[in-house]
Amino acid sequence: MKSPRKTSFTSLDEVYANIPNGAFTFQPLRPILDEMIEEKKAETELPEWLKKSFNRADTADVVFVVEGKKIHAHKAILIMQCAVFETMFLGDWKESREREQIIEHHSYDVFYAFLRYLYTNEVDPQPDFALELFALAHFYCMTDLQKECLKIIKRGVSVENAASIYDRAIQLAAEELQEFIFKFCMEHMDAVVNSDGFKLLKDDVMREIFLRAAQQGVFKK
Repeated sequence: MKSPRKTSFTSLDEVYANIPNGAFTFQPLRPILDEMIEEKKAETELPEWLKKSFNRADTADVVFVVEGKKIHAHKAILIMQCAVFETMFLGDWKESREREQIIEHHSYDVFYAFLRYLYTNEVDPQPDFALELFALAHFYCMTDLQKECLKIIKRGVSVENAASIYDRAIQLAAEELQEFIFKFCMEHMDAVVNSDGFKLLKDDVMREIFLRAAQQGVFKK
């Protein structure tokens, strides 16, 4: 073609993408990928006003009392973020009629971190209560939070805590966590079995670990 001809293309990217012998781009892909990553990140970020609303006593319409301490929240936000809270506050339950909700069996720090996640999508990276936070997320059916907790738990697994984490994973029917911990135990079997954490396990959990280890051929010479 020796003279210009009008086309429907609106950019050079479209031109190169429609070359008959293969699609090309005249721009490096890295900046484009970076832009896509930033856009995806922005999709998961919650607005700043919502983050600042967390634990504001002057605007809250529900208060959680944990270990004698109060955490202020907003039913509308909790309902939008969590299906369990939606059922609790919109259904014909006593929780829907009471301003104060007494929380038992969970520590203040963990429940605070859980509610904060609903307002911020941010997770405290402390491994010491990640397992309890995972259990709480499991109870409230918060899959995304469970995934974040799993990352933290996996980074914090050690010979001393592997057995107790495996036991808790069984209780929660958390198969991915069970498999991860079991593989860790197989790789460090002698150290795990001789740890204080392993000695505190129930007999049935011990037997399961030994049985699975035997099936994997760990005890073969």
